[in-house]
Amino acid sequence: MTSQSFDLIVVGGGVFGLSTALAGARRRRRTLVVDRCAVPNPIAASYGPSRKIRSTYLDAHYTRLALEAMAGWRRIEAETRRELYVAVGNLNVSDGGADAYLEELERNARRVGAKVRWLESADLRREFPQFRPGKRALFEEEAGFLRATDCVAALRALGEKAGVQLATEQEASIESTGGEVEVRAGDATYRAPQIVVAAGGWSKRLLPELGRALWQCQQGIMYLEGVPASFCRPAFVPYSAADTGFYGFPAEPGRVGLKVARHLVTDPIDDPDFDRRTTPAGFVEAATEFVGRWFGLDPKDYRVSCDSCMYNLSTSNDFLLDFHPQWPGVFLATAGSGHGFKFGSILGEIVLDRLDGIASDRWSPQFSYASFLAAGSRPRLL
Repeated sequence: MTSQSFDLIVVGGGVFGLSTALAGARRRRRTLVVDRCAVPNPIAASYGPSRKIRSTYLDAHYTRLALEAMAGWRRIEAETRRELYVAVGNLNVSDGGADAYLEELERNARRVGAKVRWLESADLRREFPQFRPGKRALFEEEAGFLRATDCVAALRALGEKAGVQLATEQEASIESTGGEVEVRAGDATYRAPQIVVAAGGWSKRLLPELGRALWQCQQGIMYLEGVPASFCRPAFVPYSAADTGFYGFPAEPGRVGLKVARHLVTDPIDDPDFDRRTTPAGFVEAATEFVGRWFGLDPKDYRVSCDSCMYNLSTSNDFLLDFHPQWPGVFLATAGSGHGFKFGSILGEIVLDRLDGIASDRWSPQFSYASFLAAGSRPRLL
C-alpha cells in the first residue's frame, strides 16, 4: 500500500474534472486526477466527435456563462494549437409551435451581446432549404460545436504541462479516517485537504446520497454517412428543431456522418456502464421519422450507425457545484445535465473560486447543494 499527499485531488477525468485540475495547478496546487478508466474515456459523457456550444438559453445566467466559455475555448485553442471550437453557427428552428420559446432565447441572447438574427419563412427557405417544415428560426452566428474528445485531450495536455498528475484505470473510493478524507485507488491511498468529486454518472457510486436528486438516462444518436453535400459542412449547420427535441450537426465526409440526436428526458438507468452500442427504445424509429419529415432523407439510402451517450441529470438540470454538507473538504462538481460540456473552459475557475472563498458572479445559488435537493422530481431540459 502506497500513500501520497497532494493539495487537491480530483476524482473524475472528464471535462468537469480536467477543467478543475487545470485551474488548480495554475493556482500552484499540487494536483492529482483519479479516474477509473483511461482519459479520455470512451464511455464518459465527455467523449465523442461533437458537443454543441451555444448561448441561447431560457436561463440568462447560462447565456452569460456560455459567452464566457466561448472565449475560454478560443484561449485553449490558442494554447494547444488545435481546432476545438468550430464556430459555424447554430440554427434553432421551429415549424410554428415554438415561437414563444425562440423569442425568449432571443431576448436573453441580446441582453448579453450574443450575435443572433431571425430567419423568417422566406429567409429560411433561401438560406437553409434543408429544413422542410421550418417556418421560423433563430440563428446564432458564433455558436457551433466543440470537438469533444479533442477538447478533453487538450485539457489533459495543458493540465500535465502545468504539473497535474493522473492515476487512471483504478476504481476509486472516498473514505473518512480520523476526521480526514482520503481517496483510495487500487493499492494506493491519496490524501489532500481538498477533494473534488467530478465523476459524472458514476458520482453516486462514490457518494450514494447523491442519488436523492441525481440520476442518469440514455440518449440515442444516429449517424448517416454518404448524405448529399447540402447536409455537409459548409452548407449545413448545427441545429435544434425546437418542436421535436431533435438536434444535430453537419456531416464531415471522411470524418463523421450527419448526426441526429434527441435532447429528451428518458427513463432512468441503473447502470452507468450500459452498452453504448444500444439506443433507447423507440429512438431509431423516431429519428427515422424526423429525418424523413424534416430533411427528406431515408436512412435506408445511407450508411447508418447508432450509439448512445449518458446524461447525468439533476432534477433542475442545473449543475451541482458546491461543498458536501457532511464531508469537510469535499466539493461536488457534477450534474452536467446534458448541457454542461460547453462550459468546460471556465468550470474549473468557478470551482476553484469556491474552494478559495473568492466571490464571483459566475457561481449562482442554483448550483448549491440545497438547491440540488430542493428541485422538483422530474428534470426540465434547458
